[in-house]
Amino acid sequence: MTIEALKSLLYQAEDSVAALGENVCDTIFKHPELGDQEFFSAKFLTDEMAKLGFSVTMPYCGVETAFRCEFGDDEGPRIGFLAEYDALPGYGALKNENGHACGHNWIAGSTFAACAALQKVKEHFKGKIVFIGTPAEETDGRKIDIMNAGGFDDLDAAFQLHLSSYNAVDCVALACTDVTFEFKGKAVHASSRPEDGINALDACNLTFAGVNALRQHVSSDVRIHGIIKEGGAACNTVPDQCSMQLFVRAADKDYLENVVERVVNCAKGAELMTGAKLTWRRAQNTFYDYKVIPELQEKLKNNMIAQGVEGFVTEDIYHSGSTDIGNVSYACPTSYGYLGTSAVTDAQPHDVAYLDIVNSPFAYELLHKGAKAMAATAIDVFCDDAFRAKINNFYAKKQA
Repeated sequence: MTIEALKSLLYQAEDSVAALGENVCDTIFKHPELGDQEFFSAKFLTDEMAKLGFSVTMPYCGVETAFRCEFGDDEGPRIGFLAEYDALPGYGALKNENGHACGHNWIAGSTFAACAALQKVKEHFKGKIVFIGTPAEETDGRKIDIMNAGGFDDLDAAFQLHLSSYNAVDCVALACTDVTFEFKGKAVHASSRPEDGINALDACNLTFAGVNALRQHVSSDVRIHGIIKEGGAACNTVPDQCSMQLFVRAADKDYLENVVERVVNCAKGAELMTGAKLTWRRAQNTFYDYKVIPELQEKLKNNMIAQGVEGFVTEDIYHSGSTDIGNVSYACPTSYGYLGTSAVTDAQPHDVAYLDIVNSPFAYELLHKGAKAMAATAIDVFCDDAFRAKINNFYAKKQA
């Protein structure tokens, strides 16, 4: 059977499991859980996979709400589909409810549907279909922990699509980390005895001043942005305990380390200038930049076009965020992209209005297009030895 004929069978198979993918999207949407608390979602997804005959490993790589489900044989490639299912806080009338304005319920549904469709036609190719649950993308990025534990190392390719305001396969993700600075000063009456005080808020402000001066002397892809987390209790008391948090991003994870060192030096300088004692900590996980394999993305794009997707946008480093899918791209060939919702809304991911989109009939339409495109690209990897060798060779050179 030719690859194109197999894809036709695959599309029919995805049609036959469409209700399963929509049920996943709907169920995860109705049970929004924050990162590392996705106990319902993880159990639901693994139970659904087990019903299809997939083997289940949970927890996976020491992450409690991560999992790995497999179907197939040891002979042939292993292709991974990465589910996300953590929600965001701050929705509802009182801003105290969780919600999937991120669209991670849709990611879980689309990757699930891709796996279910591939299983239907598994008799026509060798290899393993792998469904990996990756928690807490919005916070600590547990793909990073899974990567560090070698949880993606055996994959010949990994796939994920995300809802956005536009269609794209030429994607960019910046390397990112966050740093928290805490300054301990000395509280005194701000009017009667200011000379005896040590102002911790001054130390925060001087750190920001140093960072602002630094911006001129880093490459233009660098982003440094932050907040004062604790700035004092009363205007007539010299603040003695203040803290701030900065996110630092760069187009390359190695250059990121250079910038972080210089940002920390800004805080150390503020400590010297004010006398406020500095303590600082860095987030445990660092998000890496995304390594694109053009040949793999071109296949994904063509398979998206076959589903009627058009009008692709090329992302650039100056209008980019960060995601732990970047870390996966350092462990195995990774294909990532976006399907756009601008045809039905001006809202963008994380906006409260996006809650009306991510579990809608239009989202389901995109879910099936995305599942078919990802699964078809997996067929290209499963069945085309020359293509698989090409992307693996490109990946090896990229890593070198």
